[in-house]
Amino acid sequence: MGNFLLGVAVTLLALAVFGYLAFKLFRRGPLTFEIDGFYTHVADGDVGPFIRDVQADVPEAAECRLDDRMSCSIRDAVQCHNQGDLPDCNVLLLSGGGQWGAYGAGLFDTLARRSADELALPGIGVITGISTGSLQALMLMVALDPAQTPDMRRFALDRLIWGYSPERESDVVKHTKLIGVPLYGSAAGTAPLRARIVEALMPGGDERLVSAIGNSSIDGFVGFVEAERGVFRYADIKQLVNSAPDTAAAAQALAAATMASSAMPVFHQQLRIAGSDARPLALYDGGVRRSIFFDRAMAAVDQEVRKQMQGHALPRTADGISQEAYARTYEEAAPTVYVVRNGPTVRRSDDALNTTSGPLKNGQRGYDLLVNESEIGAIAGLRLNNPYGRILLTSADRYDTFPSTVGENFKQDEMFKPAFMARLRDLGRHKAERDEGPWWPLSKIEQL
Repeated sequence: MGNFLLGVAVTLLALAVFGYLAFKLFRRGPLTFEIDGFYTHVADGDVGPFIRDVQADVPEAAECRLDDRMSCSIRDAVQCHNQGDLPDCNVLLLSGGGQWGAYGAGLFDTLARRSADELALPGIGVITGISTGSLQALMLMVALDPAQTPDMRRFALDRLIWGYSPERESDVVKHTKLIGVPLYGSAAGTAPLRARIVEALMPGGDERLVSAIGNSSIDGFVGFVEAERGVFRYADIKQLVNSAPDTAAAAQALAAATMASSAMPVFHQQLRIAGSDARPLALYDGGVRRSIFFDRAMAAVDQEVRKQMQGHALPRTADGISQEAYARTYEEAAPTVYVVRNGPTVRRSDDALNTTSGPLKNGQRGYDLLVNESEIGAIAGLRLNNPYGRILLTSADRYDTFPSTVGENFKQDEMFKPAFMARLRDLGRHKAERDEGPWWPLSKIEQL
């Protein structure tokens, strides 16, 4: 009996040692960027007036600041919109969505091909991007810039399409799936994504696209969450480029910001950015906190629009200014806000959940439902701070029902499925070409 117990103990010890060594050997450490001066070009995001009310009893809660680069850019866009001798300067908000970003890529590519000068969406002055939308933002700062040549705009769009056209999933991530999280520390390693972003920006070492981003007439911002404080932050894209010592370093800084915006906890390898101005900080996917810069961008738009309205002679009645007149003047003074939801707004039905169970399948479904509600709430919340302006939305809904023979309209647990991404690119084409176009308006706040 003694020998038996000793044998069991030795076996258990050996298994424990083996498990520890396997964990140390296979576990992914954080993917770390060394970018000097990175945080010099990063600002804390304002939570907005409504969330500040909710957090009113939090000691030392953040105060509202509307004097940073993004708010100044939006102020300039509103002022530009209200000057008759200048083109409209509108705002484009790009949501997260991972491989679903192929929809936005196909959409803008087709809109550009249908235009006379490769300009998919004229009059854009400010672009914000989260997660997959952050990669789109980099390319669209050039593709939507009227100061660039048509050839340069086409080059940017071609790189955008290339980024969302992998030949295999391993071109983007090393996917070991959720079952491997206890061993690897995440469901996917993201070193391939880092290389792919840099190659998208500098194909074969070509510096033209990165330089064009730095010189764009459009201001761009990428959002992410600082893990330590749980604070939503965003980086100024042009400043990251223009402060870098060379183009290669600028591409790395852009890749760092984009990957910070895409680093979904548990699913993706942890992302850290260090530099001479800060110790290494872990940064999370901005979509964890908000899918678009809805609070901050809309608060800035609303503030500037109301300033502009002070110069308008609003029609008055015996009871004062009518709400109808106020709403009409507000709409005229506000730039149009375009919103791209890189994904569907409802989840596909899955009746198999009624007959099967399991922690991974249930966990994935729960995650999908929660993320979907967060995305929809964020977009609907745009109206809270912009009650009467034009807000136009497009989404990847109907991906599984629109007429197409391209790729496949389904996926399982793939993070980046080439055939599914091909179908999404074709969905973007379809919505750009359909009679009613890809955009539809959000309803305005009811006039009470």
